[in-house]
Amino acid sequence: MEERVFNFRETGPGQWRWSFTFRDQTMACGEGFPSELSARKAAESFASGVGLALIDLIGHR
Repeated sequence: MEERVFNFRETGPGQWRWSFTFRDQTMACGEGFPSELSARKAAESFASGVGLALIDLIGHR
């Protein structure tokens, strides 16, 4: 079975949630998005921010 890092699910009518999981632990999540697309965009923004923070932490610009 393929394990996904980002997961998306509808938690109620018109309410979407994204979660970032690693080794079966939820590391971050966002809730209350009106569509799967907006949840995916929020997760993409989160991933981009984490990537930039890691680059800054390592010192490569």
